[in-house]
Amino acid sequence: MKTKQYLLLPFFWLTIASSVSVHAEDLQKIVSLSGNWKFSIGDDTKWASPSFDDSGWDVIRVPERWEDQGYNDYNGYAWYRKTFKMGEIKAYTTFYLVLGRIDDADVVYLNGKAIGKSGTFPPNFETAAYQRRKYAIPAVYLKENAENTIAIQVYDTYLEGGIIGDPVGIYRDVDMDYLSLNLSGIWKFHTGDNKDWSSPDFNDADWSKIRVPSEWGNQGYGNYDGYAWYRVKFKLPQRFSEGEYYLSLGKIDDIDDVYLNGKHIGNVYDLKKDAEYKRSGWEYNARRIYKIPENLLKPDGTNIISVRVFDSQLNGGIYEGPVGFMSAENYKRYRNKYYSNQSVWDYWYEKYMNN
Repeated sequence: MKTKQYLLLPFFWLTIASSVSVHAEDLQKIVSLSGNWKFSIGDDTKWASPSFDDSGWDVIRVPERWEDQGYNDYNGYAWYRKTFKMGEIKAYTTFYLVLGRIDDADVVYLNGKAIGKSGTFPPNFETAAYQRRKYAIPAVYLKENAENTIAIQVYDTYLEGGIIGDPVGIYRDVDMDYLSLNLSGIWKFHTGDNKDWSSPDFNDADWSKIRVPSEWGNQGYGNYDGYAWYRVKFKLPQRFSEGEYYLSLGKIDDIDDVYLNGKHIGNVYDLKKDAEYKRSGWEYNARRIYKIPENLLKPDGTNIISVRVFDSQLNGGIYEGPVGFMSAENYKRYRNKYYSNQSVWDYWYEKYMNN
């Protein structure tokens, strides 16, 4: 009987293609960066500075491989630079620089500050040619109503090179509008595993700092697989009203355990009841939203979130927002935006693969 069922697969996949919309993050383009960039082969870290004079550099189109623009057969280091004007920043605290694909490895600077990297330069070269580049930008790094400069250091080994994949631009996460308290930004971070790190009394002063949300591979941990912990301390604003709240941690690659003020409030496997997590191996794609137990938040003191993460391979960490607290009303609106009773894919998987 199963053999006959699988004969229906080609038709089934055509049905999926026409009837299922795949929901990801809701990004709104603020600035388009496609078009002409300044470009030079070679390597000099001074080229990251916004004050560097690049008037003598070549002009190259982005996104498009440099082999098609006069640099055929060139392999090695090259730099891109782009100046753009940022408008009003408003109350947003995090933006994203989206660069599509870059072949092979890169480090990206905004106004002279490194905001992310993918792959590894020689002598320990590691390609990231097939990874999507999306780097979080703290709003404080941007100059409002003024000129800003992006500089990108690229290393290519062979075949095509450069910034080659759409889209290219500055974006904001529209879903951050659902948050009553936005916790995106700098968190404390430590690789390894120690259950004491969930304690509110633990001293994390010597931990590294990391941007959330953003893959840890973009922030100096490109080859790391295994356990790591995140911690952040915060106080509730006076406008934070009483009521039922949910903690949103966006998407985490792969497995998480979340603690608030030392109390465990959930992990990805708890989300099965909400139809968010169903299949082993798909944990990284589940939206982490955990209900806050009553009276656990401290309205007049310091609160601490600790997140234990296990990554099995490839990218890792809290990589996609929104990150922060949602009211019960906004949580329902958010779920209505992204969730349905059962997708066509879930129906097919449960009917034919779990038999």
